[in-house]
Amino acid sequence: MPSPKNVARRLFSPLLSPLEGGDQAYTYTPRARLILWVVGLLFLGLASALAIFMPKDIDIAVFIPICIFGLVGLFAIIVAWLGSERAIAKVWGNRK
Repeated sequence: MPSPKNVARRLFSPLLSPLEGGDQAYTYTPRARLILWVVGLLFLGLASALAIFMPKDIDIAVFIPICIFGLVGLFAIIVAWLGSERAIAKVWGNRK
């Protein structure tokens, strides 16, 4: 039986494969993955706070930053959880 992480990697392979491809040298530090987790949680927290504390009669255009912050947060969390060392380095632009 496949593990949940393998199933999730297969599900998010269209997102992960461009980041994990290539044969260029890269510089990876474990701290980069931790920082990506923190950044992702901060962006998701910001999107959630904007959605929760938004007044009822506000313009619909306010949903644009909420969606952008939420998508950036989800991207960061997915790559931090499922991405390889190369994917993490490529997100941060760490190349030798």
